Amino acid sequence: MRKIVKLSLPRVLLVGVIAAAVCSTVTGLLVYHAVRPSGELAEVYDALNEAQRIVDSEFVGEYETDELRNYVLTGYASGLGDRWTSYMTPEYYADYLKSKADSTVGIGVTVRESEKEDGSSAVRIIKVAHRSPAEKAGIEPYDEIIAVGGKTIAEWGGYEKAIDAMLGEKGEQVTLRLRSYRTGEQETLTVTRQEYEQIHVDARMLDDSIGYIAIETFTDQTDEQLEQAIGDMQKKGAERLIFDLRNNPGGQLEALIQSLDPLLPKGNIISLKDKKGGTKVYSSDAKELDLPMAVLVNADSYSAAEFFAAALQEYGKAKIVGEKTVGKGYSQQGFPLKNGGCLNLSTHCYYTPKGESLIGKGVTPDVSASLSKEKIERFEVLEDAEDDQLQAAIRAVST
Repeated sequence: MRKIVKLSLPRVLLVGVIAAAVCSTVTGLLVYHAVRPSGELAEVYDALNEAQRIVDSEFVGEYETDELRNYVLTGYASGLGDRWTSYMTPEYYADYLKSKADSTVGIGVTVRESEKEDGSSAVRIIKVAHRSPAEKAGIEPYDEIIAVGGKTIAEWGGYEKAIDAMLGEKGEQVTLRLRSYRTGEQETLTVTRQEYEQIHVDARMLDDSIGYIAIETFTDQTDEQLEQAIGDMQKKGAERLIFDLRNNPGGQLEALIQSLDPLLPKGNIISLKDKKGGTKVYSSDAKELDLPMAVLVNADSYSAAEFFAAALQEYGKAKIVGEKTVGKGYSQQGFPLKNGGCLNLSTHCYYTPKGESLIGKGVTPDVSASLSKEKIERFEVLEDAEDDQLQAAIRAVST
């Protein structure tokens, strides 16, 4: 899987997380415990201490204590056997907190590593943020970055170092050499890193009666942006709506609830259960949107995106179109650690309005539709007529 990076100061985002509204603080982990644990866990501590004693007496190399600590904590989280539990280093956690802000600083592009015919790495732009410096400069999805600051990707030492060179502070400039996807021509642009509002909902009319609303992720701003988008589509004459949640990684629980409430009739939206068996149920009021709807999902629709689709499906409010989703039914809570990092731990199981768990099952679409590998590669620049899944959703919402 190729690494995808959002080129702004918050460069590392959690994927597929329904985050708790409040983070708790833990006093420590592993060697930070004031009291030695008992039972099987004591063996883990003994092994770690034994390894440290051997390193102290025999290791001829040098190492950074902070880096070692990060590796230990990463391994601890991985050892729990839960793919959704993870450890965030202090640097990554700081970036994550910045990513939750209403605005961010950067040029406003999301990139991924691609491979050229000669085997060398290239930087491909897959998304340009609305109203960002990149959009204002004329940069478009699928353009290729050839050089940064006058140096090629190879001269920077590869993909990772090249994208690091694109990061920076507000007001600083970065010069990019680009090859246009649409024309094949090269041009050099100088873009100033600026603060810009994060837009997570994009809406447009597909024809005179069908409104299309793409939801990128669920954040503090999503429900308000979604409400505005629905209103705008209705003002433009939308009699049917298609919600596109393909490649949506999920997001915050509260944003999911607030986004679904105006769409659903009175009843349960989602329920959650903790380790002790405690259950909390979130409900919607009687006000609901009475329009034919379809929801587009794929194998990269996670967490909150899955529950958005499942709720509308179970209430008979929308037809689900696309591919079976991943099946993420846990939510994570962030526990900041003394070292500045954060343990992102699965703490709740989530259930659909009918009480179904999505763990390992996902959401099965009412209408199956897929894209070819070639079209998946060009997803962000597909024309509507090329998008087989979108065309299936149009047919589904029109019948």
